[in-house]
Amino acid sequence: MSRFKVTFVYSVLNPFVKKDIKILKHLRVSLSQIKSPPNKDPFNFLRNRFKELYNSILFIPKSQLVICWFCDYHALIPLILSRLFKKRFVVIVGGYDAISYKELNYGVFQKKNIRSKIASIIYHSASEIWAVHKSLIYGCENSKKALNIESGIKSFLKNLKTEIKEVPTGYDFSFWKSKNKRRNKNTILTVANIDNYQTFKRKGLPQFIDLANKLNNFSFTIAGLSKKMILKIDKPKNLTLIGKLNSNQLVKLYSNNYYYYQGSIIEGLPNVLCEAMLCECIPIGNNVFGIPDAIGNTGFIFKGFKEIDKVKDFLESEIVLNGKNARERIKIKYPLSKRVYRFNNLLSETEL
Repeated sequence: MSRFKVTFVYSVLNPFVKKDIKILKHLRVSLSQIKSPPNKDPFNFLRNRFKELYNSILFIPKSQLVICWFCDYHALIPLILSRLFKKRFVVIVGGYDAISYKELNYGVFQKKNIRSKIASIIYHSASEIWAVHKSLIYGCENSKKALNIESGIKSFLKNLKTEIKEVPTGYDFSFWKSKNKRRNKNTILTVANIDNYQTFKRKGLPQFIDLANKLNNFSFTIAGLSKKMILKIDKPKNLTLIGKLNSNQLVKLYSNNYYYYQGSIIEGLPNVLCEAMLCECIPIGNNVFGIPDAIGNTGFIFKGFKEIDKVKDFLESEIVLNGKNARERIKIKYPLSKRVYRFNNLLSETEL
């Protein structure tokens, strides 16, 4: 595959984006990257579009395949160039690009504007669409009933002909593993990259703090907060706030906590939940999107925040669950090897 050339487009270098870059390099492709950070101010917004155009002209004619993480502004110009030069274009859907939630002003489809029109054009014109979870294809009925969150590409684009595949993110279980055989049972952790109140609410953290207020004998931790968010949060004494961590630091943190909480109201397939389960945390999660599929019968699933007291009862109960079962579930369902296989297939199909 050393002669195979791929243009890889993304807006933010998230851990799962880094992982895919690593996979493609492992498959020995010649990789060109187009990075377009999200900017709202007009000058930087236009500058990004010019950079995309320049890099697309530079890279795409020489590539056999274009892969783009998320369907938004940054995908349009690479798509147009890929169509112009008859190159295969695959867009990967992670969450925001298949959602409409007006209360939080969240999701590419929450307004009928140029942004949603661009997303529609990209989905209709792409060679193939990958979604990290099936709820981003067909919608999540539980989130619709609970909070009137519209979701699923096929819900918004009824006549879409582009092939959509469910291709979950994968996890390296040789790296994500417990470092601590003895951990305090009264410890519970949640992790998210949180820079604003919208994300804070979307990840279910007000309810996590409410739970901390009700369980004084438990130690709660939120990790991944920006400095400004740490200063803003009014926290009880049994809650620790931590900034952004690297992967090695996260392994240690997962390993030192007994429970892991994923209270998101909108999610694709949560990376941090799967990582924590591989580190043998007992998972607790909201019954929406990919969360219940990840947890299965290895932890506790609650049906919306009206059941937050049931989470309290579960934590105070004598129910004994084995974190090794949580680890085994992720190892079997979402190994990194499965995603490597899908990328390898994609390269082989494109080369034919």
